[in-house]
Amino acid sequence: MPSIQYEICVTSDLSNLTEVGAFVSERARHVGMTEDQVFQIQLAVDEACTNSMVHAYQGDDAGEVRVCCYSEGQDFVIEVVDQGQVFDPKAVPEPDLNSRLEDRDVGGLGLYFMRKLMDSVSFATPEGGGNQVVMRKHIDQPATQ
Repeated sequence: MPSIQYEICVTSDLSNLTEVGAFVSERARHVGMTEDQVFQIQLAVDEACTNSMVHAYQGDDAGEVRVCCYSEGQDFVIEVVDQGQVFDPKAVPEPDLNSRLEDRDVGGLGLYFMRKLMDSVSFATPEGGGNQVVMRKHIDQPATQ
């Protein structure tokens, strides 16, 4: 059972990424995450929100992105939910990390980074459509009060 949930809702305007990042970082520090973990979480959430804003809403900055944070057991959990175009992560090919940088396509590393930075990342389509990304990071330190 999750502890108290904290939530922020923003429009799908990329300028809101700073506000979301500050919100998630504050919650992560509150549950005892190290600064390295806070940075990793912030990067992963930034990527998930950017995907919602740019891809799910196709650049329409009037959509809504909801970010919810809570601790569950020894995990810090972040959910990013939108009502945009449904995304199928299986349709995204694994990035080619072996070819020269100038030979690679631009983009396509977001999911890879999210999966590398977090302990788990899952994708779902909520009832009514849209996208839900759930990311988990193990809390290494005891929570501070």
